[in-house]
Amino acid sequence: MTVVLISLDFQKISDIYFNMKKIVIFSICLFSLPLPSYALESGEMHRAAPDLRANERKDIAHYLKNSLTEVVTLTALETEFDLYYYAADEKEPIGSLLFFPDERSHADWPINLQPLRTGLTRYKWQTAVVTLPVATHSPLPKRSVYRSDLPEQTTNAETDSDTDTSKADPDVQQKEAQQEHTMADMIGARATAAVAMLKEKSDMLIITGIGQGATWATALALTVAAADQQNTRLLLINPQQSEDISAPTLSEMISQLTVDTFDIYTPVRKNASYAGDHALARKRAANQSEVENYLQIKAPQRAWQQNGNDWLFRKVRGLLKNNVENILDDKAEQKMQLKAPEKINQPPGTT
Repeated sequence: MTVVLISLDFQKISDIYFNMKKIVIFSICLFSLPLPSYALESGEMHRAAPDLRANERKDIAHYLKNSLTEVVTLTALETEFDLYYYAADEKEPIGSLLFFPDERSHADWPINLQPLRTGLTRYKWQTAVVTLPVATHSPLPKRSVYRSDLPEQTTNAETDSDTDTSKADPDVQQKEAQQEHTMADMIGARATAAVAMLKEKSDMLIITGIGQGATWATALALTVAAADQQNTRLLLINPQQSEDISAPTLSEMISQLTVDTFDIYTPVRKNASYAGDHALARKRAANQSEVENYLQIKAPQRAWQQNGNDWLFRKVRGLLKNNVENILDDKAEQKMQLKAPEKINQPPGTT
């Protein structure tokens, strides 16, 4: 009996020893790992984040390869980008819808965007979606570092050393190494290339922005020449301000519009502050512009969810039919009526 007790105690001691050994080994491995980027001291190398958006675009292009969507590769500012083109069911389309997706989604987003870009082609419209570059957000403020051991006065040599260190600061170097073109420049160039391709088949253009893409759609509408304004409309779907640092202010651009605009939005709650009523701000800005028609359409909150795709599609379809297609039909009919009749079987001497 005594021998058994001694054996049990020895087994417990052995288990404790091996468990402690595992803890020590794990601790050594843990503290030997490199520190994360936010814990690095100034002057050390920061890890570069992978371009997840580029991989996402490749996956979508591969997914759409065997569909009716044509992934067209265009060039803007010496950089290639994808345009998701969907031809109309008819050989000669009524017009084109150029979509700017929300920056937080992608160019084939199943909510709002995908049903519109594919479904409207059944009604003689061709569609295209511009793929957007990655937005650049305002940098977070640096954390202040408190050091109690710093001397109150520094010598000139120390000051020069500090200056040289600031020049080598990775944040400064990253800012200097930013891309030569801003997001606004790149989207503007991509939109110009897309419009040129779409207008080869039809002059009528509906510039459409969804969510934060409304900022870039409005920016393109401001560049429309006076001769093309009659064949251009701006469609804003749940419009929001882009978060890119180079993005122009949406409400300010609306005050400069000259093309007819449709604004589909959800009203704010009754107890919301005036500052949060962006739809009212856009309406006030439109009243100060030279645009003849700025129509706001109220939408339920479910319109921006997947179960609201049908509601949004019917609303957009109705807007196009009543405000574009019917007008084009009336103009075509008037043109036929004004055409002079041919002179046939008239006696000699008549004019």
